[in-house]
Amino acid sequence: MKKYFLLFLGILISAVIANPAPAAYPEKTIQLVVPWGAGGRTDVIARLFATHAPKYLGQAMVVINKPGGASVIGGDFVAKSKPDGYTLLAITPGTNIFPPIFSKPPYGPYDFDPVGQLAISTMMIATSPSKPWKSIGELIEGAKKRPGEITYTCVALKAPQLGFLRFADKAGLQFKFVPAEDDAKAIWAALGGHVDLVMNSSIASIAAQFKAKKLMPLVVFNERRDPALPDTPTAKEMGYDVVSSPYTGIAGPKGMDKGVLEKLREVFKKVIADPEFLKGMEGVGEGIDPVAGEDFAKIWKMDYEGNIEISKKMGLLK
Repeated sequence: MKKYFLLFLGILISAVIANPAPAAYPEKTIQLVVPWGAGGRTDVIARLFATHAPKYLGQAMVVINKPGGASVIGGDFVAKSKPDGYTLLAITPGTNIFPPIFSKPPYGPYDFDPVGQLAISTMMIATSPSKPWKSIGELIEGAKKRPGEITYTCVALKAPQLGFLRFADKAGLQFKFVPAEDDAKAIWAALGGHVDLVMNSSIASIAAQFKAKKLMPLVVFNERRDPALPDTPTAKEMGYDVVSSPYTGIAGPKGMDKGVLEKLREVFKKVIADPEFLKGMEGVGEGIDPVAGEDFAKIWKMDYEGNIEISKKMGLLK
């Protein structure tokens, strides 16, 4: 009997040596990859998260900028990293939604594990007060009478244009597109009267024009009205089921250990409740719109499927 016991004990010890229990996570610094350059919106939000996460992680978190390829270089780096929880991604639709639709990167839209959404950017259609439409209802009626004549501007083949096209498609309207290099140039085109409408990707970049009454918002594309624009209806309120709110969140490589992923999600929940983090977000003009865990992945799915559908319908795919 003793012989069999010793044999069993030897097998058990060998198994433990061959498959050691995972060490307590985390045991070293975690890097948070921002796939854009320093100073942009994603970078600012990521740095705020990385500043406060160590209080709940027990280890440092450092931001690493890996710009290039319209964020594909950083996205690919994380997608191919070891899924051990030590390499994370500051994720936006510009990394995991639009490249798989238009540029076919070496990863797919769901090749990441979701930790949580931190914030969304409010997109809206705005116009000059000198134009004849004082509400989204009036714009819709005007567009029905002048199909393909009313002009709009924004960045091409990104969230603003695709969100606008989804709205126009649901409403059965046709507009004329005038591409812009970035939000700033799109705003200036609307201010100068060169276009009728601007589809803008964030309140921060256009708020000064609203305050000066040089431009006015007509509709937003969030799930709910934005507190900064309480009198501006959502597309859903108008009867058009279009939600297009570019997110900024945290994700990791696909296949992370369940315990590690749960730890990161718990830390995420603590950070978004941290008064100092909230104060920091407010200080840079960002509110939070937290979505944790697998519910964040549902947003990816909605974004990818909605945008690829309109891209196919409009013949935008190569």
